[in-house]
Amino acid sequence: MRRWIAPLVLLLVVVAGTDASAQTTKPSRPFSFLTAEWERELNLVESELNNALLSRRSPEELRAVVDGVRDRATSAKLEAEKNVAAIEQFLQALGPAPAEGEGPEPPDVDEQRAKYIADRDAFHARVAQSELAITRAEVLSRAIAEAAQQQIFEKLLRSYPSPLAPRTIRIGVADFIGYVAALARSPLQWWPVLSPEARSKVSFRLAVLLPLVFVAGFLIRYFLLRWLGRDSAIAAPTYTRRFTGAVAEGFASGIVPALIFAGILFRARSERALLSGLFEDVIVAFCLVMIFIVLAWALPRAVLAPELPAWRLTPLSAKNSRAVSRRLAILAGIFAVDIFLRDAGESLMVSPEMLSVTGFILATLESLCAIDLSRHRFWRGHDDVEGEFGEAEDAAKPEHPWTFWTGVRQLTALIAIATIASALLGYIALAQFLIYNLLGSAIVVGVLFLLRGLFRELIGAALRSTFLHRNLGFRHGTRQLFKLWFRALLDVVVFLVGCFLILTIWAEPFGDIWSSTVGMLRGFTIGNVTISMTDVAVAFGIFAIVTVLTRLAQRALSERVLPQTKLDSGLRYSISAGLGYVGITLAAVLGIAVLGIDLTSIALIAGALSVGIGFGLQNVVNNFVSGMILLVERPIKVGDWVVVGANEGFVKRIQVRATELETFQRASVIIPNSELLSTAVVNWTHKDRYGRIEVRVGVAYGTDTRKVRDILLACARQHDKVLTWPEPFVVYQDFGSSSLDF
Repeated sequence: MRRWIAPLVLLLVVVAGTDASAQTTKPSRPFSFLTAEWERELNLVESELNNALLSRRSPEELRAVVDGVRDRATSAKLEAEKNVAAIEQFLQALGPAPAEGEGPEPPDVDEQRAKYIADRDAFHARVAQSELAITRAEVLSRAIAEAAQQQIFEKLLRSYPSPLAPRTIRIGVADFIGYVAALARSPLQWWPVLSPEARSKVSFRLAVLLPLVFVAGFLIRYFLLRWLGRDSAIAAPTYTRRFTGAVAEGFASGIVPALIFAGILFRARSERALLSGLFEDVIVAFCLVMIFIVLAWALPRAVLAPELPAWRLTPLSAKNSRAVSRRLAILAGIFAVDIFLRDAGESLMVSPEMLSVTGFILATLESLCAIDLSRHRFWRGHDDVEGEFGEAEDAAKPEHPWTFWTGVRQLTALIAIATIASALLGYIALAQFLIYNLLGSAIVVGVLFLLRGLFRELIGAALRSTFLHRNLGFRHGTRQLFKLWFRALLDVVVFLVGCFLILTIWAEPFGDIWSSTVGMLRGFTIGNVTISMTDVAVAFGIFAIVTVLTRLAQRALSERVLPQTKLDSGLRYSISAGLGYVGITLAAVLGIAVLGIDLTSIALIAGALSVGIGFGLQNVVNNFVSGMILLVERPIKVGDWVVVGANEGFVKRIQVRATELETFQRASVIIPNSELLSTAVVNWTHKDRYGRIEVRVGVAYGTDTRKVRDILLACARQHDKVLTWPEPFVVYQDFGSSSLDF
């Protein structure tokens, strides 16, 4: 049980690097002492690993020793490499040694060069010795992992007597009665050995301190529920209010009592405690059981709210909420009995027959509860309604489509069935492994579900704040888009964290996933390149932050600053676009710098790729350079009325590869930037917004031409876009086939 409780603490993990004491050029003791110490520790681990029966340390303790040696050797290696780099700079400052025939260099320079070369060789030797220790530590770490894995498999596949055999039942029941009797006698055996002073202390704690603690816990619970708890008078509370009420209910009814029993547990485990022997194990097991029971009873009720449907956080119906709450309480009670029987008598010798019988009964009951809870009808948002013949109307509906949660429920049922089969065949440890980890996975899923709801609500509340709306100028559509992406990112993070924690719970027989993941976060080497996932995450974070700040600066510049100037719209767009390019470039450079990538190597790679770019990406590069020229030279600008070939319309935006043109029919035409520079472009509004438009009008033969002229001039002069100078005029143009053309 304790094995899968630990991963829950990993919901908020901060991976911090520790700076080991570095080896300087003048260490406090010779480096050979350090290498001898590393070798002595590794030799001791290797001897204990080869003689597992004589080893007094667990695989975890051996791995801790090996990891300590590897960390110290890595620190020494890094420090030696720094010293080598510093000495190389000194040697470069001295210049190359004189070649043959050039004559000797000054004695002091020659002496200094020899000293630097000797120090460099010594630090090179330190690097080699450190790498040797690191390699040996990694080999031993893999050997320890293999040994631990073998021990776990041997434990899981250990066969106990059949729990249904008459002899097993007879011996197991008799031993169980004796086991319970020994636990019941433990207080009577503990009390007489106490001194009178110790008895008075125990009596004072039981009569005064313990009631005070429970009274304080009751008062805290009362005020929490009164201030933040659920109010039955509120018919339709918001999600924030429902979540606050659920948190208050869970904290008051679950966390507070659990903390009280955790304090008693801590006190019982302290050196100044008056408990001892078997009774101490009983009290510790009792506290663990009570912590588990209060949490398993209070937290589901806080989420499901079976008595107050309006305050429920899940879409379950009232009937299903009550059913799920009852079944979870029954399952928690069975697990509590299992925990107490296993932990209360750790110091007692238990027969295999008793383990087989009790393990089979408890694992079967727990599995049956899990199978019952995995049924689909308990997780619906509506109650089943019985039809005319007493059958549920839902049965006549088409079968519910397969979903992710359907697969989870089916997998839960399969694991529970496998648990019963394992216990029936006598593999009690395997059955306990399956059912305990199934419960741990369910707890992880439940906790992550609550945290997901909390953070989704916090994202919504943050994006609804007046700060984003008034101060930063985020429109409603922009805030909705941010909320969509942030919540999608949250779902991805919750899914990945859940997968990692569940894999950690189930990965005990298959290696240490947590250690491997931490190693990957610290860095793994491929060839001569070391990749650190932490650095990659920080680099992406910096890139995203700088990009967002650039977009905010672009928006402020284009909407607040530049409109107050007398610059035309095209120049304003060019300035804003240039700021965007500078920001993206700065974000990329900062991200690369955080990753520790040498820019000279990138320059070499870029030079090597330039030939391929010249041939394979010629058009892309041509359009990119053309876009830069358009933004700087500005033969066309955003808002210009242009004619490019058969396309005519307004320039909407000039991007890196192409320019978007919107025609008068509101169709978007994407024109490559290189085409705008290599072909003739008619720009009606290049210098100013003035231009002459010729409107062709045909009238029938015999029409009064003077009247036509007067009507056309009147139409032109009444239009608010037509200038008075140069004034409009009418010209008779041609005798058409069926009209007079003006």
